[in-house]
Amino acid sequence: MKKIPKKNGFTTPPGYFEGLSERILNRLEEKDTSAIPSKEGFKVPEGYFDRLEEKVLDKTLQRETKVFTLKPFRPFLYAAAAVAILFVLVIGLEKNNTVTPTFEDLAQAEITQYIESRDLELSSYELAEVLPVSELEIGDFMETPVDQEEILDYLEDSIDDLDELNIETHEEYQ
Repeated sequence: MKKIPKKNGFTTPPGYFEGLSERILNRLEEKDTSAIPSKEGFKVPEGYFDRLEEKVLDKTLQRETKVFTLKPFRPFLYAAAAVAILFVLVIGLEKNNTVTPTFEDLAQAEITQYIESRDLELSSYELAEVLPVSELEIGDFMETPVDQEEILDYLEDSIDDLDELNIETHEEYQ
């Protein structure tokens, strides 16, 4: 910060204050003084200063004053703040609680019902492109689950040569 110079730029001419009151009175005499009242407008009541010191001391001496305890407002303030915070939280949680459903949230039965109820005229190839086949298992199409052993037993009984099917078999089934 710049240092403030000790000497300012304002000066009075030499001898300005000498004879100042005489110059002011001369100017007042030259001008029209009819606008200035001849009598003072303020008056001090008689004997005002006689008892002034006593009156001031009486008012400044400390007397015992009645003490009023104020009820603390903090509990009310805390309660109001708690209600306001609770109100904001409830409304905020209600707005954030809305969940946008996704395709994965839909049940397979709902998708099937939607496709059957609408005449979409989709071929099986078009349906295969839309539905995720990689997540499907054979148990999804059957009412009762089938074990892998049952499938291999069925294939052994009904097909003469398992090698024709190009199935990798475990050592225990060969």
